[in-house]
Amino acid sequence: MLAAHKVGDRLEVDVDKTGAAPILVVKSPAGAVAGSLTFNGYLEIIQCIAGGYKYEAVILSVSGGVYEVRVQAI
Repeated sequence: MLAAHKVGDRLEVDVDKTGAAPILVVKSPAGAVAGSLTFNGYLEIIQCIAGGYKYEAVILSVSGGVYEVRVQAI
């Protein structure tokens, strides 16, 4: 759950393939799914992860239940 995270935290970006369509998710350092990501170009990130690239999401701001993150290759 994202509520335990704050500005500056880094989360692993991964793909959840358990449903009918893959979903881009962020995971806590312990490996628990903390939330999902959606933005223009997220399907490209899913393809890159399938190709072996790794990404992280850095929390930039929190407003209520909305988290703004920067997704970057690591």
